[in-house]
Amino acid sequence: MAVDLGKQKPKLHRQLAMAGPWPMAVAFLADGKLAAGDQDGRILIWDMAAAPSSPVAGSKSQSAPSSTPIRMLVGHTNGVSRLCASPDGRRLYSASLDHSIRVWNLDSATTGEAETIVEPQSEQDKKAKKPEPTVKVPTQEAEKVLAGHGDWVSALALSADGKRLISGDYGARVIVWDAATGAEVVRWSGLPWNWIFAVALTSDGGTALVSESRYKRDDFDVPAAAVRLWDATTGKEKLDLLKVQFPKYDPQAASYEASQTWRKYVSHGIIAAAFSPDDKTVALAVAGENDKGTAHLHDVATGKLLRDLGSHQYGMTDVAFSADGRYVLTTGRDTCLRVTNVADGKEALQLGAPRGGQFKDWFSACARSADERYLAAADIAGWVQVWATDAK
Repeated sequence: MAVDLGKQKPKLHRQLAMAGPWPMAVAFLADGKLAAGDQDGRILIWDMAAAPSSPVAGSKSQSAPSSTPIRMLVGHTNGVSRLCASPDGRRLYSASLDHSIRVWNLDSATTGEAETIVEPQSEQDKKAKKPEPTVKVPTQEAEKVLAGHGDWVSALALSADGKRLISGDYGARVIVWDAATGAEVVRWSGLPWNWIFAVALTSDGGTALVSESRYKRDDFDVPAAAVRLWDATTGKEKLDLLKVQFPKYDPQAASYEASQTWRKYVSHGIIAAAFSPDDKTVALAVAGENDKGTAHLHDVATGKLLRDLGSHQYGMTDVAFSADGRYVLTTGRDTCLRVTNVADGKEALQLGAPRGGQFKDWFSACARSADERYLAAADIAGWVQVWATDAK
């Protein structure tokens, strides 16, 4: 029986500490395990079934127990921008600002051990200038490294059937990969001067959504944004969503004046995207900084805007659909994870509280477990917040 996520009453289950550079990406794996990657390229894995540890003594930012990570994935030399898990949760794909994508077989044995800072210091220990606490974690190296990019890899997505992977970088390059072999299927480039902000694939990997944008090069030259659907086998453009939304939109017009129309819709970029499970709609998360961070919901066949969902003050950071497609999950700079009903656009659930509330700073990414027993959000204060639902 499908879980009605909007009718759940999730409770804060874990607050997993990632002291130091904040976590930028999060993904659920098989057997209730969770992975998060940070700005240094570190990827840690926790087991939600493992015995918890106590909250950090004297910590005002922790109100649920943490857990010790069970594994560290090593190899990235710069920030991890996105994580994607295979449908069975046995493989993990990671994109990084070190220009690479790594493939991890989570059934592989660990190869070593590393000491890392996980738990943040208590206020008392900071005042006493005690060394930061460390733990020893088993390490694992990547099964495969995909090295087709020449710039920061900022976007990554996996098709629901697990057969295709798509990635995008800050050089406006998009690559579609065969997920099993790591071979390139096709590559193409976006508009000059743009960065690829978000990518998504339909369930069978046949159609790709690519968002690209850049704020400006100088006070007057503003490269046009683009939100387009592509044939993920041939690299041919199928539909320009901005042209549907703004018939007079000109992707060649790189001026401040020309940008005023599409900026109302794109703001500072579509930062994340997700197709619904039936591939009929696509959700586009509008980035900050703006006061009405929303997700645009588009009809895939026509490109028409169906409705706007959610509202995150200061902008959104991530978006995902529930397993049954009835809800959209979003995170934003308002330190909230929101669950919104697709049918009527009404918010069904809010986890966290706006700034000044439950958590210290904004959420950078969200994820749900395949069985929807858990929801997670990465927090730039250095935590991964995990909620447990009533799902069985």
